[in-house]
Amino acid sequence: MGDPEALLTRLYEAFNRKDIEAVVSALHPEVSWPNLFGEGRLRGHEAVREMWRDQFSKIDPEATPIAFTPQPDGAVKVLISYVVRTLDGRVFTEEIATNTFRFRDGLIIGMEWE
Repeated sequence: MGDPEALLTRLYEAFNRKDIEAVVSALHPEVSWPNLFGEGRLRGHEAVREMWRDQFSKIDPEATPIAFTPQPDGAVKVLISYVVRTLDGRVFTEEIATNTFRFRDGLIIGMEWE
């Protein structure tokens, strides 16, 4: 499958640069992603791309990986430091969270936010 940690590192770096196309390129076409600003799950590249466009127009989030933990089923749990700033730079929230990623064909097929 390649190196999941390297793929996830590139994903977080692209997210922090607000490079939506680079983020989407790490996702499987059938990706399932939590709708972090709504209900349910998003399916596919365009739905995820649109969520990030909307998100980045309202807030300035940054996610920094702290630790990667491979799971027996092939998933990878990533402990992150997550900081959200307003568009004028004020810190809105800071937290530690866990993202669990699943893979298919060397790409991310799903993520869970914990």
